[in-house]
Amino acid sequence: MAKSFERKIKNPANLPSYWSAQIPLCCAMTFTGLLYNFGMLASPYFEGRIVDSISAQTPLHDVLVLIGVFIAVVAVVLLARMLKRYTVRRFANNTSMTMRLILENNLLHHPLEEGADSSIGTTLSKLISDVDATVEGMRKLTTEIFDTVMMFIFYVIFLFLYDVTMTLYALIPIAIAILVAFLMRKAIFLSSSAARKANAAMASSSYDLFDNAITYRLYGRDDDNLKSYDDLLKDYEKKSAKAALLTDMMIPLSNAIALLGLIPILILGPERIASGASLSAPIQGLMDPLWSLGSFTTYLTTFILMASKASKTAKLFGSIEKGLASWKRIKPLIRPYEDYALPKEVHGDDKLVFHDLALTIDGKNLLDHFSFEAKKGQIIGITGPIASGKSALGKLFFHLLPYQGSLVVFGKEVRDYRPEEIAGTFVLMSHHNALFSGTIEDNIALGGTKDVKPYLEEVAFHEDLQSMPLKEKTLVGNEGVKLSGGQQERLALARTLYQKKSLIILDDPFASVDPKTEQEILSHLRESCGDSLVLLISHRLSSFKDLDNIILLKGDGTYETGKESELLEKSSLYQTLYHLQNETTKEDL
Repeated sequence: MAKSFERKIKNPANLPSYWSAQIPLCCAMTFTGLLYNFGMLASPYFEGRIVDSISAQTPLHDVLVLIGVFIAVVAVVLLARMLKRYTVRRFANNTSMTMRLILENNLLHHPLEEGADSSIGTTLSKLISDVDATVEGMRKLTTEIFDTVMMFIFYVIFLFLYDVTMTLYALIPIAIAILVAFLMRKAIFLSSSAARKANAAMASSSYDLFDNAITYRLYGRDDDNLKSYDDLLKDYEKKSAKAALLTDMMIPLSNAIALLGLIPILILGPERIASGASLSAPIQGLMDPLWSLGSFTTYLTTFILMASKASKTAKLFGSIEKGLASWKRIKPLIRPYEDYALPKEVHGDDKLVFHDLALTIDGKNLLDHFSFEAKKGQIIGITGPIASGKSALGKLFFHLLPYQGSLVVFGKEVRDYRPEEIAGTFVLMSHHNALFSGTIEDNIALGGTKDVKPYLEEVAFHEDLQSMPLKEKTLVGNEGVKLSGGQQERLALARTLYQKKSLIILDDPFASVDPKTEQEILSHLRESCGDSLVLLISHRLSSFKDLDNIILLKGDGTYETGKESELLEKSSLYQTLYHLQNETTKEDL
């Protein structure tokens, strides 16, 4: 979508704004919609003309010409219908994308209140169905403005041209049919909503009975649970039957009421033909001034089409009702779109400085009076026992955890970094690989234009790539399911290197990689990231001998630093971790 409807909409909490943001498309909808609906009168009009031509024994040539014109007009009408449907669908797709982008933008700029029972991702996922229902209501409304309202107006005016009195009588049942559909819309919506809730409760109970079957049996609760489930099933059957009954009877009921308008037509119409009465307001050159079998055919066909359209207003009311209910849930989270600032790199000095830093999570003191310095060009290892704060230390740079003391990176305190400065200065390979269903290339480039092959070579993926017929165009599957654990890790690392920043944080990048590949990747890392500072968080120590410095977190607030040779001399904890890993490696061999 071009730049872009979400930015054009100044008041996104106002539904008409989504139409006004797409004026050219709305004009196209209007033109094609009017052409289609006005053209729909061609069918009954030409049918009547053909009946009169045959009745009057018009020459065959003239009848064939009339039929040819009829076919040509129908072709134009069908083309207008196709274009109208395309423009309406285009409007709906644009609106759906716009609402989704605005919701995502709002949730990212305005985080959920503390204590909310779901994450941004979960909340957004739940809102997608509401967006779809809202847009479907808008699409239905837009469509039916032409297919029902405008067509209805054209039909009524056309019928008035033939006979005002007869048309007024015939319109009474149609008005009643529309009123019935309008009054029943709420009952249909409420019954359908109740059926969906009953179905959800029954499904939840089904999963519960299946997951906890053994526990319930051990405690002798089988009969009670089955009785409860049976009650839920009966409730669902009752509510779904009611919803189905109301929904299924709506259109036939409205149609039956609307078709009662045939009674005055069938009583008065033949009288008009027999007496040769004049039409109320015939269009000169297009309509015969007197009632005939052909004009009655045109009138009768037009009314039946109009009655059918009137009965379908039930669907329109139902869609609008459902859409408005969904809109009420979305509206509180809708605000004007806020542009994201472009990433901006912080240029100060080339140092990272921890000074008297303290880190506490859930009452546990992970670091206390922590001081340490590093600079660009270095690779710093961070290790320690499980839950010692290794990953937590990496999260500090992204404002994901609070800290006390000072953490200065490239001349600026981290807590003072703006979001665009974080995006432009730091990059993180998280412990979770976060791959999405797409190609290898897409997962690495994330929309970038650089060639991904050099980065795949840096993470020793080139041999794996040779065995894949589609190479970097290979689909990885949802969360990388088509790749091995080691391939997933290396692919995530390639993405991090592709997005290289001044500070690179790698959280356990070699957990599923063999030692030989690990050494190869580390060598490439030295060459390609020499102008960056790399923090390598890992529980594996096989490559730590080649690092510039190591931070050993103990998990009780204390820590030790130094090269591996120094830690092997002075740190009993590092010695223990080192020897345990060596013994495990020997056993594996």
